[in-house]
Order: sequence, then C-alpha cells, then structure tokens
Amino acid sequence: MAIDVPDESASLHLGNHICGVHWMNFLGPPVLTELGGVEALRERLRSPGTTVQPLPDGRAVVMLGIEPDAGDVTQSSVLPAYRELASVLDPWMYFHGDTRPSVDAEAQRRWERRFLD
Repeated sequence: MAIDVPDESASLHLGNHICGVHWMNFLGPPVLTELGGVEALRERLRSPGTTVQPLPDGRAVVMLGIEPDAGDVTQSSVLPAYRELASVLDPWMYFHGDTRPSVDAEAQRRWERRFLD
C-alpha cells in the first residue's frame, strides 16, 4: 500500500479541493457536506466493490474495491470505479496547471484528468 502525499507547495493552493482519485479516498467537510453526506455519496457510487464508510467529525473514506487496481487499457475500460468517483468529485478536483519549464503541462493535464477525459 502507498499513500500519496503532495509536496508542501500543494497545500498553498489545494484549499477545499481534492488532489486526485485513488483506491482509498478520504473526504471531509465541506466536500462531503456538499455531496449530501455519506448516504448520498453511496447512492451515486454504484461500481461493484466500492464502499463508503463514515468517519468521525463528518468525514468518510471511499474505497474502490478490496485492493488497488492497476488497470489495463488494452483489456477493458479505464478503471470504471475510479472514473465514476472522478466524475462525482470533478467539481472539487485540483489540477496543477504546472507552468514549470521542466514539466510538460499537457502531459500533466492528461495525467490529472485521466479518469475524466
């Protein structure tokens, strides 16, 4: 298992946004509140194996199956559960829009939106 921890500069820009969709996703207010809470989120996420578990203080964890799925674009659609969650969370997604010369901005955009486009 791995944890994605954005570098410290992301916290300057992240605000109430979500930095990507992963196998395990922790949500809190205000995003979870704006989604209508745990039950409303469960209603919107119908992929087999997806679970939404409440946590204290108005938070929840969304797990996309019992283990991470690496996917295989040559064999099936692109991780349907990940795509489904990304579409639900799209209004709160954070996209870097990186302008550093060492970063291919278009490649960065494609990677960040891989479950949406």
